[in-house]
Amino acid sequence: MHANVSLEAQMPFPVALMSRLLVSLISALLSVSLVYGLMKASIPEPWWRQAGLQTDPGYFRGANIVDYPFCQAWNDYQGGDRMARDLGAPGVRVTAAQTRPDVRPGGEENLLVELPGTAQIVAVYCGISQDRAPMGECARYVCGDGVATFIADSLYTGSEFSGTLQHGNRILTLTLMNKRAETRRRTTVRFWVAWKDDAPPPQAIPASPGIKPSADKPLASPAQPPRNPT
Repeated sequence: MHANVSLEAQMPFPVALMSRLLVSLISALLSVSLVYGLMKASIPEPWWRQAGLQTDPGYFRGANIVDYPFCQAWNDYQGGDRMARDLGAPGVRVTAAQTRPDVRPGGEENLLVELPGTAQIVAVYCGISQDRAPMGECARYVCGDGVATFIADSLYTGSEFSGTLQHGNRILTLTLMNKRAETRRRTTVRFWVAWKDDAPPPQAIPASPGIKPSADKPLASPAQPPRNPT
C-alpha cells in the first residue's frame, strides 16, 4: 500500500515538466514566427515580382516605338481570319495575358509581358468579355462599353541572373481602363502578343587553352563576370 501511494505521489512531476516544456516550445515557435513576419514585412518584394514578372528585367533603357498593330481587327477587309493567320504563321510565337474578371468602374489594370530584347512584334490582338459572355473582338477604337486599351513598349537592360544581360528584355505594358464610372459590367480583356525572334541563341564562350604555371610568370586571373550598370 505504501509503494502504491509513493508511485502516485511521483506521477505529477513528469506531467508538470512536460507541460513546461510544451509551453516553452510553443513560445519559441511564436517568437520565430513573429521575427520571420517582421523581417518579411520590412523587406518588400522587388517591383518586378509585384508586377507579376518571373525574372528581374534589369534597368529601364528607353521606350520603343509601337510600329505594329495594337488591338488589330480580327478579320481583314476581305473577311479573312487575320488573327488566325498571324498567330499561326511559321516562326510566330504567341504570349497571352488576361485581366482579372472584375475591373472596378473608373479603374484600370496593367499587365506586363516580358519578351527577349531581340523580339520582333508582329501584332497584338485583344478580346473582351463582359458579364461572362464569350470572348469577342476588341478592336483598337471599338472595345466594349466604356472600355479603353493602351500599350507601352519599353526596353530594359536585362539581368545576369536571368541570362538576359546580352540582349536585354522587352517589356510590354498592356492597360485596360474602365472609363465610365456608371459602367458596372464585369469586364475581362485578353491580349495575344504575336512575336518572332530571328536572333541566334548566344554562343558559348570557348574555353581558353590552359597555361602552365612557371616560376617567373603567375597565372592570369579569370575575367570578372559583367555587372548591371548603376
